[in-house]
Amino acid sequence: MKPTIERVQKAVSPSWHFADYHCTEPTIGVPCGWHYHDEIELVLYFDPHDVSAGKIIIDDYVGEAAHGYAYLTGPGLPHMLTRSASTATREQPSSSHVLWLDQSWIQSLVVTVPALSTVSDMLVRANKGLKLSKATFEALYPLMNGASQLKPVAQFVRVMEILMLLCEDKSAQTLTSRPYCFYVAKDTPILDKLEKAQQFIAEHYHAQISVQDICKHLHMSESSVYRMFEKHFADSFIDYVKNYRLGKACELLVRSNKPVSVVAEKVGFTNLSNFNRQFKAAKSMTPTEFRKLFG
Repeated sequence: MKPTIERVQKAVSPSWHFADYHCTEPTIGVPCGWHYHDEIELVLYFDPHDVSAGKIIIDDYVGEAAHGYAYLTGPGLPHMLTRSASTATREQPSSSHVLWLDQSWIQSLVVTVPALSTVSDMLVRANKGLKLSKATFEALYPLMNGASQLKPVAQFVRVMEILMLLCEDKSAQTLTSRPYCFYVAKDTPILDKLEKAQQFIAEHYHAQISVQDICKHLHMSESSVYRMFEKHFADSFIDYVKNYRLGKACELLVRSNKPVSVVAEKVGFTNLSNFNRQFKAAKSMTPTEFRKLFG
């Protein structure tokens, strides 16, 4: 499989990007595999006719991708959307609306505009993923819908309104069991190391990866690699690789009919019993039970 980082092409501003996705005809499946972004991602689902409901997986969280749901994911937090089919038509359409935000830019705003200080707390919470409240969804929808067609100045105003709404959502629910990656300023040496480590694991997760492999790839000592993972991913190197493989297993279970034993082998587990045990510990269900959620 190709590396899972998804680059966002920001046409209006390097600091943010709005996108609207409309579904107006029946479709089979939705091609949105296991991926992550360098940016913060806000996505909401508008489906009042219940024609395109699906599931969203954010690291070790499984939730609904249906009308009235909105999610905020921090940089590096892996996620995917799956939908077996949509019965949408022009008379009964569905849509999703997305905003990507550059975290460094937001941090610079916080420094220069004290009134935005609460944004920092929101950024920290986003590292574990957030499911926003229904009230926030209702307030966000008119701001997000069609924002991609606005001029840059008008988009900037929308972004500020959206940020304040996110900060005021006291009912937002934390999703994952741990933060995936803490904030790292751009143009710092460690950011380059983090991206290279992620890329290496994305390209070699199906094989046996040792910490020595990462050390050689990054030209770092073993102790430095261990510290980097614990500080910036809130995980040990071993757990990071394990969780990445489990994420890939989720994708294969949902998007293919391969036997569980084949899935385990393809994502780098050499022992089926160990795979089943690790999967159940992470997802609170067996691989077969997980697959049935999307049947």
